[in-house]
Amino acid sequence: MTLTRYIVRKSFMKKKPTRQRTYGGVGADLRETERRKKLIAAGLEAFGTKGYAKTNIKSICTLAGLTERYFYESFHGKEDLLSALYRELVDQQKADSLTILKEAGSWPLDAVSKALRSFFLDLKENPHRAQVQLFEVMGVSPRIDMQYREAMRLLAEMVKLFLSRSFPGISDEEWKESIIPTGLAGSIILISHEWVLGGFVTPLDDIIDQSMEIFITVGRHLESKARSGSTA
Repeated sequence: MTLTRYIVRKSFMKKKPTRQRTYGGVGADLRETERRKKLIAAGLEAFGTKGYAKTNIKSICTLAGLTERYFYESFHGKEDLLSALYRELVDQQKADSLTILKEAGSWPLDAVSKALRSFFLDLKENPHRAQVQLFEVMGVSPRIDMQYREAMRLLAEMVKLFLSRSFPGISDEEWKESIIPTGLAGSIILISHEWVLGGFVTPLDDIIDQSMEIFITVGRHLESKARSGSTA
């Protein structure tokens, strides 16, 4: 066999590139993404009603309308699902807050009020979310505990961002080593705990107004402190 004929023959023997199979016009990657979304939604419902400890993978799959085979396609176990769900809830609230701040323009205090309303209203209108985000993630494992601390640090950074936009007179020096944003973030979560456990008896507008009082009082204090420091 000549070298030319050998090359031509080998070229025909090469495997054709495999094509992703589709079902009903939907590719495998998209179908896997959709199954993952269904499992996360089922996890939210299950953890938010029965609780994390009392929920098993079989019941989650039943809620999602999927087999356990598909569960393990996306998650290593129940804790892995909780981690993904919690991350999604936190990321959504971060995105919502940044959108509100961006749209506020020259009225940052309005953005604070709107962001607080969005946060608390999410908890009231989505009791499953409130249960998971405030209670079910507590004490599950060192991994979820770390994730919870990261979420609290993120909330503190968001509080700092809103404070700095609302009170531009606060100096960068004032923020160094400051635990005030962390304290305000903690107060938001504690207020949320009490509001949810109390059955949302306190009107939402009162929750917003009193939270704003705390925010504005702290902001004005820090701005005044920065001014007095600059004139000393």
